[in-house]
Amino acid sequence: MNLVSSDEVVLQRPEDLRFQLPVFHTESACAGAATSYLLRRIAYRAGAYAPGIQEFMFHELNTGRHGADLESVQRWFAIRSGDLHSLGYRLYCRRINERTPSILDWVSEGRGHRGAMLPTSWDRLHPGQLTYSEIAHAVGITVDRVDAKADAKEDLVMIDAWPGPVTADGGGVDRGPVSKQLEAAHRDRNFHALIYYWVGWS
Repeated sequence: MNLVSSDEVVLQRPEDLRFQLPVFHTESACAGAATSYLLRRIAYRAGAYAPGIQEFMFHELNTGRHGADLESVQRWFAIRSGDLHSLGYRLYCRRINERTPSILDWVSEGRGHRGAMLPTSWDRLHPGQLTYSEIAHAVGITVDRVDAKADAKEDLVMIDAWPGPVTADGGGVDRGPVSKQLEAAHRDRNFHALIYYWVGWS
């Protein structure tokens, strides 16, 4: 009989697994879809994500009723935070008004246990593409591998629930590096944002 000692056991961390969430594409609930992605991703990093148990709540954010803009998402979180906590999700949300680089630094320091949803100007974020100036566009920022299947180191990733059509110059990407136009697009929305974080990580 071949016995394995506890010294030979290697604990697996959530980030050791390759797990990629889909980005829900929506023109009417960008803020909610980005938030839905971020909350799932943060919970997964904390080792608490259990698909199926809370999906009906997260899916509410993909609708215009709960995910249309920053205010709708903030109301949803206030209503649903107790339900999330009862399921063991130690997720919290705060509304802030900060410059984009400060938010990016804060998310980066959280090593995957933090995220931010930034309302943005679609036209400023995607110059030269089709015009969607009337939609309440928003993106999510988290820490992950830009390509979940590659062995690259983790970095800031931008989640775009309405990236527009795929183009030869890289347009239409719903998950990728932070855009160079993000700060200008965020400034157009007066630097408002919702930040999300998991309490109790170390």
